[in-house]
Amino acid sequence: MDIRQLQYYTEIVKQKNISKAAEVLNIAQPPLSQLLKKLETELGTILIHRYRQKWELTESGQLLYQYAEQLLSQMDDVKRRIQEIEEGTAGTVRIGVSSACSNMLIEYIAEFREQFAQIKINIISGDSEGLLKKLKQKEIDIALLLRPTNTEEYELKPLKQEPAVLIVPRSLKTSLSAQPALKEIAQLPFIMLGAMEGYSFYGNILKAFEEHGVKPNIIAECKDIPMVVALVNRGLGISIIPKMHYKSLFYEHLEIYEFGQFDFSVEPVMMKLKDAPISKAAAQFWEMVK
Repeated sequence: MDIRQLQYYTEIVKQKNISKAAEVLNIAQPPLSQLLKKLETELGTILIHRYRQKWELTESGQLLYQYAEQLLSQMDDVKRRIQEIEEGTAGTVRIGVSSACSNMLIEYIAEFREQFAQIKINIISGDSEGLLKKLKQKEIDIALLLRPTNTEEYELKPLKQEPAVLIVPRSLKTSLSAQPALKEIAQLPFIMLGAMEGYSFYGNILKAFEEHGVKPNIIAECKDIPMVVALVNRGLGISIIPKMHYKSLFYEHLEIYEFGQFDFSVEPVMMKLKDAPISKAAAQFWEMVK
């Protein structure tokens, strides 16, 4: 029993006449009659009682008709969905985003939804190091994160560069001048954004302190920027993080300083594996980002 047989069978039932069904299907009547007999033989039952002028579905025939209708409807739905995916108007985009870039992604998603409302977006949050691994293993299609040092395997779309900033709880603000120097910062408890493979931010901070002849008083390390911000917001220490855009993070107890003693900036990038195929839905998202 195959899909074609089920299509022909449902048409026979709908028309209540093999001759009429043959006309609709544009085939000869004898092959259609043989198909019905073959179905009955295969299933070991009578599907339709056929008398001279009488036509009646058996209980088995009604059951097969119901299942055939469901199956054919599902097949039509599958074909439609596949067509939408191939056209890039449906499907799923798997996007990885680091906490540093989360607010940027929100804006991109809002723009994307205006154009492609039928496409589902699967968001995977994580630190940049973990997201790079997921991208390599093809667990995500696209990643929005800070530019790593090694990008040979990837295709990149650089976004606006952002400076590093000092975040200070208001309870410690009086301990610093209007333009804090690294020697001042070294006297306060410091919450360090943790080191990540392929990234130089951690090393650049330590190097900057070293060049000024001091060491930061590191009391905690964490790879998650929202957690670093939360710890600073609680008054436990100060930190240096990428500026970015943290509208969704709580900053009510913080002061933010941009200072010139760091001569490096961070660069958010949209990344995908080089020469690796991605779905048309993911390609639509990639093309949207300028």
